[in-house]
Amino acid sequence: MSILTSFMIGFEKNSGKICAKSLACILMKIFALFVFLIFNVMGFAQTQALSQLIYEIRNPQTGSARFRQALETIGEYLALNVLEELNTQETSVQTLTGVEAKHHLVDETPVLVTILRAGLPLNAGVHKVFPNAEVGFFAMSRNEETLKAKIDYIALPYLENRFVILSDTMLATGGSLLDAIQVIEQHGPKKIFVITAIASEYGIARIFQYYPNIKIFSAAIDPHLNDKGYILPGLGDAGDRCYGNKH
Repeated sequence: MSILTSFMIGFEKNSGKICAKSLACILMKIFALFVFLIFNVMGFAQTQALSQLIYEIRNPQTGSARFRQALETIGEYLALNVLEELNTQETSVQTLTGVEAKHHLVDETPVLVTILRAGLPLNAGVHKVFPNAEVGFFAMSRNEETLKAKIDYIALPYLENRFVILSDTMLATGGSLLDAIQVIEQHGPKKIFVITAIASEYGIARIFQYYPNIKIFSAAIDPHLNDKGYILPGLGDAGDRCYGNKH
């Protein structure tokens, strides 16, 4: 993984087109690398198990049922990484041997939030790790010309001073996640974690540009975006791969 792999390729914010030598894009790449190396605010949770799952969801031959199942497992694996970031308290249990064992357990259940449609299977995996968590939802529609998302529906639990895990399968341009984060921030959460199956270098940089303290857990990081804002090599339209093509 290298944030500078596509150093001379960026996504032009105003025009929505891929540009070859945009100074703003280059600076954003450098900023993302700086944050990653110096502040370590991004978790890149690559393992052999995740690599196998990412291969499956990239593969065009993977059917929708297996695609959703793989995303759910990815969500579960990444949520276990987030679990390590949460506050704990010491507790003890007396075992059947009559001896007490001490453990440090997470002392707060986070709130889960996801973006429809593609975020649902990923969030289901996160929910397995936090089965008692409340869940919030965003529904968004994207203008295919401007590549900007419009929020159509919001349903959020109480978020003030609580950990929030925001999941979406793809972090491409970052527009949808930024819109969701902006709304969540208005409710005063303690901290926001982002879980995504595949993230683009540009999308990561854009999130860090506005919210440098957010920690991102991604199973894979890809270097490019095409002129439609899709991640390359990516996997195609995640929502369509999960639930069928839109008409």
